Amino acid sequence: MKKLILILIALNLCSDLISQTLHSNDSIKYFVEYLKRGNFSSPKDYVLKSFDEKDIVILSERLHPEFKQYEMIIDILKDDKFKGNVYTEVGAFNSRKQINEFLLKEGLSKDEKETELLKIYRNIDYLPIWPNYNFYYLISSIYDINQKRSEQDKIFIIPLDVEFSWDSIECSRQYNVFNPMLSTYVIERDLIMGKHFIQAYLEARYFNKNKSKALVILNTFHGYTRIPTYLPLPTQPFIYSTAEYIFKTFPKSTKGILINGYSSSTISKFVASGKWDAAFKVIGNKNIGFDLKDTPFGATKFDMYNFGGRDFQTVNFEYIFDGFVFYEPIENFELAKGIPNIFKDKVFKEEFYRRIAMEENITIDEAKLSKEIKEYIEAINVLTINKVQVLEELNKEINKWLTN
Repeated sequence: MKKLILILIALNLCSDLISQTLHSNDSIKYFVEYLKRGNFSSPKDYVLKSFDEKDIVILSERLHPEFKQYEMIIDILKDDKFKGNVYTEVGAFNSRKQINEFLLKEGLSKDEKETELLKIYRNIDYLPIWPNYNFYYLISSIYDINQKRSEQDKIFIIPLDVEFSWDSIECSRQYNVFNPMLSTYVIERDLIMGKHFIQAYLEARYFNKNKSKALVILNTFHGYTRIPTYLPLPTQPFIYSTAEYIFKTFPKSTKGILINGYSSSTISKFVASGKWDAAFKVIGNKNIGFDLKDTPFGATKFDMYNFGGRDFQTVNFEYIFDGFVFYEPIENFELAKGIPNIFKDKVFKEEFYRRIAMEENITIDEAKLSKEIKEYIEAINVLTINKVQVLEELNKEINKWLTN
């Protein structure tokens, strides 16, 4: 009898400890309660249902190298319900012809497919090489999906970034005139990408009525669907994000969805300083998606990266985004870098030295003698998958809401 009493006391203590953990901080109580009582869709089903409401769904993705989110995206695209095209921030707009000629091909062998993919990937970006594996995976996976689709239902990829060709760049001065435009004049780049989307989307819809659906993948602020008015100049028609340009062009047809992640900011790494992630941790990190309007998540003050002078502090998340997808906690994130065999072609290896020499403003001979560049080539020639390096630091920001 005493043993039974002790067991019951121990169980009650454990129950109390769990309860304390779940409700240790009132700051996340409303988030947890909402998640516990809601009947939510999976991320895949949520995005597909969003296409029942809207023609254009914009995903504001995590930091570029993160790979797991692309497993979710491919899961969406595999579904026969998705009939549209994919539009991406990654890739020069003029590379779309080469990409989509490849995506229309059928019956390529494994080696033939790799050869075609590497040709495409060596020339998709204004950087000497785009090192992140997930875009390579996206193209490769859509090719596989298209093998089982009719001609009318094949999926195309339309990169939206500024047009660029390495063949036209002959010296460092020429390259460096071009490159700062992308990194410094953010407003102009977003405007260009927005215009590219409108052009390509209208063309696709004109030639194939099934292509009225568009999945748009943009990173960080490029995916902010609505930008608050800059109060000192409220009537000035600025466009600060690609997603805003798309939304203003198709206001009734566009939906913006944020994917959970973390930032490289020195202030806060997470939305709401980690409160959202803490709430999801309490419920077991379930993968779900939901609309933000009329939820405690949507009512959270917007605190992601902003442009400085505009009035982001006056709005909540439901103003910037329409929906939210939680897909995998940070400990499951994968940073995937490297493209297998990208430097197998000796001609391209020489071309890469030419490109990196222009980017670094050094001679080709200096580039070839550089230990760092040699190590970079070796590293990027294979696929390497790593977990988030600052995981302990990130978990501290989450766990502070789960302890007394």
